[in-house]
Amino acid sequence: MSKKKKIYTVATAHLDTIWSWDFEKTVSTYIYNTLVDNFKMFEKYPTYKFNFEGSYRYELMEEYYPELFEKVKAYVKQGRWNVCGSAFENGDTNIPSPEALFRNILFGNSYFDKTFGKRSADIYLPDCFGFGWALPSIERHANLKGFTTQKLTWGSAYGTPFDIGKWYGVDGNYVYACVNPHDYYYTFTKLRDWDFVLDKLKKNEEYDLDWTYMFHGIGDRGGAPKEKSIAYVEEETKKNGSDDIEVYAAAADEIYHDIDHKLTQEQRDKLPAWKTELVMQNHGVGGYTSRAVGKRWNRRCEELADMAERNSVAASYFGAYDYNSKVINRSWKRFIAHQFHDDMPGTSVQRAYRRSWNDYAMSANQFQSELEASTAAVSTLMKTDFCTGIPVVVSNPIESEITSVVKIRLENINKPYVKIFDHKGKEVKSQVNSIKDGVMEIVFIASVKSLGFRVYDVRPSDEPCKVKSEISIHDNTAENQKYIVRLNKQGNIESVIDKTLDETELLKEPIVLGLYNYTGSKDWPAWEMNYEEANKTADRIPNLVSISIEENGPARVAFKVVQEDKKRSVFTNIIALSDGGECVEVYSEIEWQSLCTLAKNKFAFNCSNEKATFDLGLGAIERENMSEKLFEVPAQKWADLTDESGSFGVSVISECKYGWDKFDNHSLRLTVLHTPLKNYRIDSMQSMLDIGLNRYSFAIFSHSGKVGKATQLEARKFIQPMFAVLAEKHSGKLGSDYSFGRLSADNIIVRAIKKAEDSDEIIIRLNEGANESTENVLIELGAGIASAREIFASEEFKCNAVVENGKLITSFKPYEIKTFAVTLTESDVKGKKAVSSPAKVKFDKNIITHQRNEKSDFEYNIPREITPDTVSVNGIDFVISKTSENAFVLNGQKIELSEDMDKLCLLCATLNDDKYVTFDIDGKKISKKVFNMFEAFAAWDLVDLGDTAYVKNGKLGFEATHSHFNGHDAIAKGMYFYIVEIDAKGKKSVTLPFENDVVVISATEYFGNDAKLITPVFDEVDENRKQTFKFTTSERIRYEKYKCVWNLNDRDNFITHRNKGRK
Repeated sequence: MSKKKKIYTVATAHLDTIWSWDFEKTVSTYIYNTLVDNFKMFEKYPTYKFNFEGSYRYELMEEYYPELFEKVKAYVKQGRWNVCGSAFENGDTNIPSPEALFRNILFGNSYFDKTFGKRSADIYLPDCFGFGWALPSIERHANLKGFTTQKLTWGSAYGTPFDIGKWYGVDGNYVYACVNPHDYYYTFTKLRDWDFVLDKLKKNEEYDLDWTYMFHGIGDRGGAPKEKSIAYVEEETKKNGSDDIEVYAAAADEIYHDIDHKLTQEQRDKLPAWKTELVMQNHGVGGYTSRAVGKRWNRRCEELADMAERNSVAASYFGAYDYNSKVINRSWKRFIAHQFHDDMPGTSVQRAYRRSWNDYAMSANQFQSELEASTAAVSTLMKTDFCTGIPVVVSNPIESEITSVVKIRLENINKPYVKIFDHKGKEVKSQVNSIKDGVMEIVFIASVKSLGFRVYDVRPSDEPCKVKSEISIHDNTAENQKYIVRLNKQGNIESVIDKTLDETELLKEPIVLGLYNYTGSKDWPAWEMNYEEANKTADRIPNLVSISIEENGPARVAFKVVQEDKKRSVFTNIIALSDGGECVEVYSEIEWQSLCTLAKNKFAFNCSNEKATFDLGLGAIERENMSEKLFEVPAQKWADLTDESGSFGVSVISECKYGWDKFDNHSLRLTVLHTPLKNYRIDSMQSMLDIGLNRYSFAIFSHSGKVGKATQLEARKFIQPMFAVLAEKHSGKLGSDYSFGRLSADNIIVRAIKKAEDSDEIIIRLNEGANESTENVLIELGAGIASAREIFASEEFKCNAVVENGKLITSFKPYEIKTFAVTLTESDVKGKKAVSSPAKVKFDKNIITHQRNEKSDFEYNIPREITPDTVSVNGIDFVISKTSENAFVLNGQKIELSEDMDKLCLLCATLNDDKYVTFDIDGKKISKKVFNMFEAFAAWDLVDLGDTAYVKNGKLGFEATHSHFNGHDAIAKGMYFYIVEIDAKGKKSVTLPFENDVVVISATEYFGNDAKLITPVFDEVDENRKQTFKFTTSERIRYEKYKCVWNLNDRDNFITHRNKGRK
């Protein structure tokens, strides 16, 4: 190492994908400016190096500015333009699951590698709002070296631990970290003589380090650093030969490589260390809750992605289905894009959430399609011919044998009840909950092996199931094998007795939803919360409207409790116990109409401890009672309060809420909603955060001893429940009760099973979940594991793995993460894939065009450059024509069908409103709904914009991320095409209607099984639901006042704030 001191200067231009502007503005202006502004600087300053994070932004460059993107490639090759950050999107790190963070890094660095031949070694997050303790562990397991941020200076709960040092994660691994590099929008006018820099260098000398790291640049709208700053660095580098401090224009991750290669081991050992989280005191803690539906749908996408991948691996292993990497990865990336740090925390302009929420719903829809198709493919190999009624196949996505409730919906059941039997002829507990519009909703108890599939026989019946059950409900009390639950006169749970813990009463006081009079933060309403307003008991709780028994059967019992606040907000809670269930489950729906109000569920238990344990997704962290420095904290799926004696504890499992506090030694509180007083900006309207429809759920789980593997399992069962597909009757070599995989240790959690990105191997990711060292864990998949490699989450090689007798053998340190690429022994069971073949119909319209002024038959057109030759989705292949005749409209055409086809599938959309159209199938009329090609697939309540929640009941087939209009790109104006399936088995022809506003871009005959998903897995909204929010007179006056452009109560003036670049 040189004796000279060294300043690594890192030039950057932070670009918020959305914030005080929308996505369209980012693409049309800010990405373009980033390109051309930096090109000018490269030409003028030969030592200038630029750093730009997020492969998503590079993909947008490639999509919208392909010629300029070629210049970026050239500058990257020269080392002038540096890719950094490793990730697809520089997103939030507290709300996304660790698996989503792994995918974010996998997609980012894979793109950088394939596009530029380079990988980044850092997580580069200048502007995120706090960082969890799992992040260094995630980074290290993704084969990264370093972490960089300047955000801790905005109010870290722990201060800024060092300038340059080592940050240890929850599993004991570390990355290097630079956490005091000054502001990313700073313009250099001094360096060698700047006290801030000199003080850092002096402090670092204590650790035998003569370096420091400094940002300069611009934010948050991209572009390039000011020329004055670039010129200053260039001039300062010329003085390096004559000064004892070197100024160096660096790549963002260069210092981390240098620490590894230029410091001695002794010097690396001397670096300061930090061994806990780096969350914020206040700035960002409101973001754990703001814009709640985005967090709910993000969680649902994460779970559906995992389920779809696991079953797709199983189906492809048997040759019954092709793992659909393209759709799965596109769906991952579509919603990871909205984990961006001003999107996920709910801090952007409200109009931007129209795109965000729609993208979540589209990804969930496509995950659901792949889940349906892959599970249906496995079902073709199951033995269902024992069924005398309707065969259904239940899938368990978890690597533990599960006995739990399954919900299904069946159509056209000709009797009022059903009875359900397993393959051994034993009737299982079941009940019919409702029959509406010919659809019967059924709940039953299923027992399915780990990563398993099991067939059940649903038999229509004139009488209900009479299997003896140990659950009951009456008046205000419900009981199952484990719990006795009692409600008070307000409809709140006032008592939970655990019969397995010597009749222990779990509750110190009733579980309530506390409502707090709330101003929130004046300057940062969605970002922050107010400690004084939170550190108190609730100002009020909702009043009872009604209590009724919602479910009363042998499988599950449930109360329905309706409450209200000031005759405005309405709270509906379903409080359920299932047969053999380990949790008290609560499903909540809120019509939120309470302005200036904070809502927190309070759980006060009869166990006492100064510390509680909070789930990190990978590992857990203990935190003490709330203080002003650390009052609102994040957690992934659960928080636990275990008595200081260690004898028992209670876990609260949260399905989609992430903000918590520990109010006192007995209490945990879960933040449900916060609607502050201020707007921030008049187009952000944060004073109306989450007004309208909200949904969430939680569960109470009590345990003996310390928190550990039992809580982990119950959380996963609650958030990722079993589901079912409707199957056909046939023989099957897998039998009627099959397990695809298993582990020998129940504290090891499978975090992912997927296909490798660049090989045919199967990826399995695991981690230890109970803070216990575990030796010689056996992992089994399929017919056996033939070979295995241990790899990083980036899917780069790490070391060889041990396989014996078809089992992978490995060991784990506490909370350790491991990933393996495995090849399975070929199975004797072989499936038959469904087949798709183009239908016999003439295409005579042009809707797929080049950007040039190509003649078209439509106003908006699909860009040819982003259109694949084949769209494969939901197990169906749609061939797309690239000729000038690539579409047709419904104009009475008659399609002759192949003799043995099962369905005719159209990839289509309407130019106008959603509509039902009628098809003629050999004289039989059927109606199918066709959706508009431009309207969002889903929306949620945004009262200020007049938006009301809906989710379309269709299958998304193809999305064009932008369109062509008059020979030019219509930036971010998407076009959506949906699958319309027409059951035509045994028929000769289908005659299309005369509906010339319905455009078809592909028509396919489908030859295969017709199994379909019969468990609801995503939000549904009543089509007749209306938005009911109304202002009081004083609220209307305040609303109109704060909406005025000239009002200065926002963070900055609406007009002048736009170009400040600081946030």
